[in-house]
Amino acid sequence: MNRFRIIMSLSFLLTFFSSAAADDLQQGIHGMRWGGAVSEYNHLTRIRETDRVAYYINSDMIYRASNQPVTAVIYGFYEDRLFAVFIKLHTPDQFNNLKRHFSAKYGKPKVEINQENRQSAYRWEDADIKIKLKMNESDLEIKLAMYYSPLAEQLNEERLENIPDDVFIRPPPETGRTVKSAPLLDK
Repeated sequence: MNRFRIIMSLSFLLTFFSSAAADDLQQGIHGMRWGGAVSEYNHLTRIRETDRVAYYINSDMIYRASNQPVTAVIYGFYEDRLFAVFIKLHTPDQFNNLKRHFSAKYGKPKVEINQENRQSAYRWEDADIKIKLKMNESDLEIKLAMYYSPLAEQLNEERLENIPDDVFIRPPPETGRTVKSAPLLDK
Protein backbone atom coordinates (compact mmCIF):
# COMPACT_ATOMS: atom_id res chain seq x y z
CA MET A 1 0.00 0.00 0.00
CA ASN A 2 2.85 2.40 0.79
CA ARG A 3 4.45 1.76 -2.61
CA PHE A 4 1.18 2.60 -4.31
CA ARG A 5 0.95 5.91 -2.41
CA ILE A 6 4.55 6.77 -3.22
CA ILE A 7 4.07 5.99 -6.92
CA MET A 8 0.82 7.99 -7.05
CA SER A 9 2.45 10.91 -5.23
CA LEU A 10 5.41 10.91 -7.60
CA SER A 11 3.10 10.69 -10.62
CA PHE A 12 1.09 13.64 -9.35
CA LEU A 13 4.22 15.71 -8.72
CA LEU A 14 5.67 14.94 -12.17
CA THR A 15 2.40 15.88 -13.84
CA PHE A 16 2.12 19.07 -11.80
CA PHE A 17 5.69 20.23 -12.47
CA SER A 18 5.67 19.33 -16.16
CA SER A 19 2.47 21.30 -16.75
CA ALA A 20 3.89 24.20 -14.75
CA ALA A 21 7.07 24.13 -16.83
CA ALA A 22 5.06 24.08 -20.05
CA ASP A 23 3.27 27.27 -18.99
CA ASP A 24 6.30 29.13 -17.69
CA LEU A 25 6.43 31.65 -20.55
CA GLN A 26 2.77 32.42 -19.81
CA GLN A 27 3.77 33.22 -16.24
CA GLY A 28 6.63 35.53 -17.16
CA ILE A 29 10.31 35.50 -17.96
CA HIS A 30 13.49 35.45 -15.89
CA GLY A 31 11.56 35.28 -12.64
CA MET A 32 9.40 38.29 -13.47
CA ARG A 33 5.69 37.94 -14.12
CA TRP A 34 3.96 39.66 -17.02
CA GLY A 35 2.19 42.76 -15.74
CA GLY A 36 4.36 42.76 -12.62
CA ALA A 37 5.25 46.14 -11.15
CA VAL A 38 8.81 47.34 -11.71
CA SER A 39 9.05 48.03 -7.96
CA GLU A 40 8.94 44.24 -7.39
CA TYR A 41 12.28 43.79 -9.18
CA ASN A 42 15.03 45.71 -7.38
CA HIS A 43 17.73 43.96 -9.45
CA LEU A 44 16.83 46.02 -12.55
CA THR A 45 18.50 49.24 -13.69
CA ARG A 46 16.55 51.80 -15.73
CA ILE A 47 18.42 52.74 -18.89
CA ARG A 48 15.86 54.86 -20.72
CA GLU A 49 12.40 56.32 -20.27
CA THR A 50 10.01 57.92 -22.74
CA ASP A 51 6.46 58.95 -21.94
CA ARG A 52 4.91 56.05 -20.04
CA VAL A 53 7.45 53.43 -21.18
CA ALA A 54 10.71 52.63 -19.38
CA TYR A 55 13.43 50.17 -20.34
CA TYR A 56 15.49 48.22 -17.83
CA ILE A 57 18.35 45.74 -17.79
CA ASN A 58 19.70 43.32 -15.22
CA SER A 59 23.39 44.25 -15.30
CA ASP A 60 24.21 41.36 -12.95
CA MET A 61 23.15 38.70 -15.48
CA ILE A 62 24.42 37.49 -18.82
CA TYR A 63 21.96 35.25 -20.65
CA ARG A 64 22.98 32.50 -23.06
CA ALA A 65 21.34 30.92 -26.08
CA SER A 66 23.02 28.09 -28.01
CA ASN A 67 25.82 28.11 -25.42
CA GLN A 68 26.76 31.67 -26.42
CA PRO A 69 25.99 34.95 -24.67
CA VAL A 70 23.22 37.09 -26.10
CA THR A 71 24.10 40.72 -26.81
CA ALA A 72 21.41 42.32 -24.65
CA VAL A 73 18.18 41.65 -22.77
CA ILE A 74 15.97 44.71 -22.27
CA TYR A 75 12.77 44.66 -20.20
CA GLY A 76 9.99 47.04 -21.20
CA PHE A 77 7.61 48.42 -18.61
CA TYR A 78 4.50 50.32 -19.65
CA GLU A 79 3.06 52.43 -16.85
CA ASP A 80 5.45 50.53 -14.54
CA ARG A 81 4.13 47.07 -15.58
CA LEU A 82 6.20 44.45 -17.46
CA PHE A 83 4.83 44.26 -21.00
CA ALA A 84 7.77 43.06 -23.10
CA VAL A 85 11.29 41.72 -23.27
CA PHE A 86 13.57 42.65 -26.16
CA ILE A 87 16.58 40.48 -26.83
CA LYS A 88 19.39 41.21 -29.24
CA LEU A 89 20.97 37.96 -30.35
CA HIS A 90 24.57 37.48 -31.34
CA THR A 91 24.66 34.72 -33.99
CA PRO A 92 22.55 33.08 -36.71
CA ASP A 93 22.99 29.84 -34.74
CA GLN A 94 21.05 31.39 -31.84
CA PHE A 95 18.36 32.51 -34.29
CA ASN A 96 18.01 29.03 -35.82
CA ASN A 97 17.96 27.23 -32.47
CA LEU A 98 15.31 29.58 -31.07
CA LYS A 99 13.24 29.22 -34.25
CA ARG A 100 13.31 25.42 -33.81
CA HIS A 101 12.52 25.73 -30.10
CA PHE A 102 9.49 27.99 -30.58
CA SER A 103 8.23 25.95 -33.54
CA ALA A 104 8.40 22.76 -31.49
CA LYS A 105 6.67 24.37 -28.53
CA TYR A 106 4.10 26.63 -30.25
CA GLY A 107 3.69 25.17 -33.74
CA LYS A 108 4.21 26.54 -37.19
CA PRO A 109 4.95 30.29 -37.16
CA LYS A 110 3.58 33.05 -39.33
CA VAL A 111 6.48 33.96 -41.60
CA GLU A 112 7.26 37.25 -43.33
CA ILE A 113 10.22 37.37 -45.69
CA ASN A 114 11.35 40.58 -47.34
CA GLN A 115 13.79 39.67 -50.13
CA GLU A 116 14.70 43.31 -50.77
CA ASN A 117 15.87 43.89 -47.19
CA ARG A 118 16.94 40.27 -46.73
CA GLN A 119 14.86 40.20 -43.55
CA SER A 120 12.93 37.27 -42.08
CA ALA A 121 10.40 37.53 -39.28
CA TYR A 122 8.75 34.59 -37.51
CA ARG A 123 5.76 35.04 -35.20
CA TRP A 124 4.13 32.74 -32.69
CA GLU A 125 1.26 33.34 -30.29
CA ASP A 126 0.42 31.51 -27.11
CA ALA A 127 -2.63 32.89 -25.30
CA ASP A 128 -1.54 36.36 -24.06
CA ILE A 129 2.07 36.08 -25.26
CA LYS A 130 3.27 37.13 -28.71
CA ILE A 131 6.74 36.09 -29.84
CA LYS A 132 8.61 37.66 -32.74
CA LEU A 133 12.01 36.44 -33.95
CA LYS A 134 13.57 38.60 -36.64
CA MET A 135 16.85 38.52 -38.60
CA ASN A 136 18.15 41.05 -41.07
CA GLU A 137 20.84 39.25 -43.07
CA SER A 138 22.17 42.48 -44.62
CA ASP A 139 23.55 43.82 -41.35
CA LEU A 140 23.25 40.60 -39.31
CA GLU A 141 20.88 42.23 -36.84
CA ILE A 142 19.00 39.51 -34.95
CA LYS A 143 16.26 40.27 -32.43
CA LEU A 144 13.76 38.37 -30.34
CA ALA A 145 10.82 40.12 -28.72
CA MET A 146 8.11 38.75 -26.45
CA TYR A 147 5.03 40.80 -25.67
CA TYR A 148 2.33 40.49 -23.06
CA SER A 149 -0.73 41.36 -25.16
CA PRO A 150 -3.00 42.87 -22.48
CA LEU A 151 -0.44 45.66 -21.97
CA ALA A 152 1.39 45.70 -25.31
CA GLU A 153 -1.78 46.25 -27.31
CA GLN A 154 -2.16 49.58 -25.57
CA LEU A 155 0.97 50.69 -27.47
CA ASN A 156 1.20 50.44 -31.23
CA GLU A 157 3.58 47.83 -32.65
CA GLU A 158 5.74 50.37 -34.47
CA ARG A 159 6.50 52.12 -31.21
CA LEU A 160 7.18 48.81 -29.51
CA GLU A 161 9.91 47.83 -31.93
CA ASN A 162 11.58 51.18 -32.54
CA ILE A 163 13.93 51.07 -29.61
CA PRO A 164 17.03 53.23 -30.09
CA ASP A 165 20.15 51.14 -30.74
CA ASP A 166 22.02 52.67 -27.80
CA VAL A 167 19.57 50.94 -25.45
CA PHE A 168 21.16 47.62 -26.45
CA ILE A 169 24.63 48.71 -25.28
CA ARG A 170 25.29 46.83 -22.09
CA PRO A 171 26.84 48.97 -19.35
CA PRO A 172 29.49 47.27 -17.21
CA PRO A 173 28.38 45.88 -13.84
CA GLU A 174 28.96 48.02 -10.80
CA THR A 175 32.28 47.57 -9.04
CA GLY A 176 32.21 44.69 -6.59
CA ARG A 177 29.08 43.07 -8.06
CA THR A 178 29.15 39.53 -9.37
CA VAL A 179 27.81 38.85 -12.84
CA LYS A 180 25.91 35.57 -13.22
CA SER A 181 25.14 33.56 -16.32
CA ALA A 182 21.87 31.77 -17.12
CA PRO A 183 20.05 30.26 -20.08
CA LEU A 184 17.88 32.73 -21.98
CA LEU A 185 14.89 30.40 -21.89
CA ASP A 186 13.93 27.54 -19.62
CA LYS A 187 13.27 24.63 -21.92
